[in-house]
Amino acid sequence: MIFLGISALAALLFSRGATLLKSPLIVGYIVAGAILGPAVLNLVSSQQIVSMDIINTLTLSFLGFGIGGELRFNELKKLGKSIIVIVIFEATMTFILVAIATALVLKNIPLGIIYGALASATAPAGTVDVIRQYKAKGNLTTTLYAVMGLDDIYALLIYTVSLPIAIIFLGGAADVSIGHSLLHAGLEVALAIGIGVVVGFVLVLVGRKLHDRTSLLIFTLALILLNCGISGKLQISPILLNMAAGIVAVNKNKLVAGKIFSSLGDWSPPIYVWFFVLIGTRLDFTLITTYSILIAVYILSRSIGKWSGAYLGAKISKAPENTIKYLGFTLLSQAGVAIGLALAATHSLEKMNMHLEAAQVIGVMTATTFIIMLIGPVLAKVALFKAGEAKVETGAD
Repeated sequence: MIFLGISALAALLFSRGATLLKSPLIVGYIVAGAILGPAVLNLVSSQQIVSMDIINTLTLSFLGFGIGGELRFNELKKLGKSIIVIVIFEATMTFILVAIATALVLKNIPLGIIYGALASATAPAGTVDVIRQYKAKGNLTTTLYAVMGLDDIYALLIYTVSLPIAIIFLGGAADVSIGHSLLHAGLEVALAIGIGVVVGFVLVLVGRKLHDRTSLLIFTLALILLNCGISGKLQISPILLNMAAGIVAVNKNKLVAGKIFSSLGDWSPPIYVWFFVLIGTRLDFTLITTYSILIAVYILSRSIGKWSGAYLGAKISKAPENTIKYLGFTLLSQAGVAIGLALAATHSLEKMNMHLEAAQVIGVMTATTFIIMLIGPVLAKVALFKAGEAKVETGAD
């Protein structure tokens, strides 16, 4: 509790500094976390950081619900096939480039495949926060919301196919089946979407009858918390489950959805602040020094993959010029989803007694997440302003 209180105050202070430097507020939050964490002041231990994973799950749930609330079918129809083409290109290009680059550095193709699969995911947290801070609206922003919504599904598919292949090449269990893994992943996606759709309908149905803001807020929070618990119990994506609920809500009843998202917006900011502070606390100078070359190669190849893939996908699908030019710069953030997949990959490697490789994977993903989250939101801000879709220079929504 002391850490959460101090971290909120420190984040507020450092976010003012970020504003003065014309950087997104979340850069200040992450720097505050780095200073409070084990690497500098050691106000919170590594074990305590892990114990606060509930904040990560809650944040991903809020993000999923918020992204779903931006995906209106009438606007998505205008974008057409470009969304799917862009997602396939940006995630696939990232996977290929990172896999090749890290395999060359490590002289290990299976580990390169694992890093490539982990790199394909894009974190919506940093980008969504920048969009809200600068009140961005327009074709690029709408495309970005849709791409982030579909990206996690496709990234999970890449990971599901890639991990069994890597494990087999590493000499793992022969009973690892790609087909079985794909079926399992498909069921997870279908289950998350199915539950989310039901929750969305319930939310709208009951929301119509709740006329005061407080009751609507409490009911919405209750459902999101239930979704968090369900996703944990069933081992399904909290982002996808809540995104499905948000999509149903905003397309079923725009008026009720508007009230829901408005009331939720008053409550969620502290959760986002703690999420980014916790990313900062994961700073580890030893890890960055030990794996410096691998980290640099990973970040460079991932950035090139995201940008070039988004550019080609947008170009081929004949997206608007601003989307072609700037979308790639908004897709660089990496956080919760990548760390979650890295933990799953680590468990698989540990089962094979590859403890050194397991420690390397989670260490590299933690270090790269910290560095990328300092860079990604800044580039997203620049891209949104260059595209003429960001409206204000300072302040948060």
